[in-house]
Amino acid sequence: MSGASHRRATVASTYAVWLVCLLGASPAALAQAPSLAWTVAAGDVRVMCPLTVGGSFEAKTTALSGTLTVNPAASTLTGELSVDLSTLDTGISLRNEHMRDNYLEVGKGAGFDKAVLSGVDVGSLSTGAPEGSRPFSARLRLHGVTQPVSGRASFSRRGGAIRVEASFPVRLADYAIPAPRYLGVGVGKDVMVRVTFVANPVP
Repeated sequence: MSGASHRRATVASTYAVWLVCLLGASPAALAQAPSLAWTVAAGDVRVMCPLTVGGSFEAKTTALSGTLTVNPAASTLTGELSVDLSTLDTGISLRNEHMRDNYLEVGKGAGFDKAVLSGVDVGSLSTGAPEGSRPFSARLRLHGVTQPVSGRASFSRRGGAIRVEASFPVRLADYAIPAPRYLGVGVGKDVMVRVTFVANPVP
């Protein structure tokens, strides 16, 4: 057999092996194969802002998007989550304007209009998706500045989807955001971010 013929025969046999494997696997087995990537389907972001005079208020939005991916080689979770800061709502229109325009400065565009959480690391994974409660670290880009953050996240499976609840503190000064203040009432140095979302498997 010539070299060319041998190569053609090898390629043909390889395709045949793949075909046999696919046909031999039941539809149920294929459906249960763990996904390695999930995209956010629905989310809720809440920023708890303590006041210097006591009490607190929330800034919240559902404008969360992004994708989480498992790196099979390293058994780690990576991905990027993005929040449209122009949609944050505190329940008071004037406070919304001050927060978006004077402090977050969303009008400056790229780097200011969104908060982006990337490089998510939840440690090594023994399965195709994270499960249970575990600490995590990531990088947060906010107000044109990127800083490391850490917190705790809880993962649960919903069929092929996953549900994630995570929280982490943010120090405003780390992102060159002056402490918000209005009529003598200010926001504390640290705020707490709570994120909840459901992510569906990527086909």
